[in-house]
Amino acid sequence: MLSLNALGGDAAPSFEQPLEMLQACHDKIRRFCDQLDKLPPYIAEHGVNEAAKNAINDVVRYFDVAGPAHHSDEEEELFPLILERVPTAASRLEQLSAEHGYLHSCWNAIRDDLIALRDGKIGAISKNELQEFARQYREHAAAEEVWLFPTAGSTLSADEMRAAGARMAARRQQA
Repeated sequence: MLSLNALGGDAAPSFEQPLEMLQACHDKIRRFCDQLDKLPPYIAEHGVNEAAKNAINDVVRYFDVAGPAHHSDEEEELFPLILERVPTAASRLEQLSAEHGYLHSCWNAIRDDLIALRDGKIGAISKNELQEFARQYREHAAAEEVWLFPTAGSTLSADEMRAAGARMAARRQQA
């Protein structure tokens, strides 16, 4: 079934727990990547029906809005504080930031095709492009979970984490 309505699970963490909230975002990213993997075979079997259009709308909304906000949260809140305390982390933080930019560029490349598919302007979309984007995003999230989140958790104080979460929430309210 091609649906994100039943994402399930417990209530999402709040901005008062920024690392847990960022982890929950990664879980959502993986679910949206799963949708991208399922989309081409679903369309091959059922066509671009309402379920496919809804899935495309959900994926586009997520990667247009939440994805960039998630990257901003990491780059504006975690990266500077980690760099201040662990100067040797500079190259790793630069790599993660570069990956954010690359993922954004990859998203822009497939976004237009997804919208054209949804709108009936094209009849199919490259399964390989969608799978490659999903693979790269999953790998990026996994790398952050192995290094960035534990480093932030062991480097930043509880007060710094609360303040970072408050700034993350404020950015969402302004958007």
